[in-house]
Amino acid sequence: MKSKIASSSFLLFLSFLILACNEKSTEPSDEITAKPVVRKSSINYNQISFNSSFPDTISLNSISKAYSNNYSEELRIKILDYMRDEVIKLGEDINIFDSVLCITGCKRSVSGVYILPTYAERAQYENQDVWIFQVTYGLAVPNFGRFKFFAISVANLDTLALEQSR
Repeated sequence: MKSKIASSSFLLFLSFLILACNEKSTEPSDEITAKPVVRKSSINYNQISFNSSFPDTISLNSISKAYSNNYSEELRIKILDYMRDEVIKLGEDINIFDSVLCITGCKRSVSGVYILPTYAERAQYENQDVWIFQVTYGLAVPNFGRFKFFAISVANLDTLALEQSR
């Protein structure tokens, strides 16, 4: 009798975990074939380490390849929503992250310029708390491949570092 109760309790608990995980999942939908990196680290970048670590070519190439000539505003919004969900999971301030999205151009839709985020890392830059943020962009037809990467201060949203492709 005790083993049946224990077995039933275990199955009930397992079912609950599966349902709970499915409800809070931020896995990309079928439409999001490549997802940006969103992470938190204890790295304290300086100008040299920042420039040698970025661009993050894996996320840049993945996003660029997946969405060149396969872009839509709906997809951009889903990618941003995915990133916001990941930022919340990290316990970071979503309002600051939304401000970073504005600064980097990801939240606005500009005719003729296509911008998608590829990488976001909550870290430090020269002892200041920052979001390291990378975007890929293209002009006219959504053909991604160019990039920009930023170190944006969490405290005052200043851009502490910015590099881009030529």
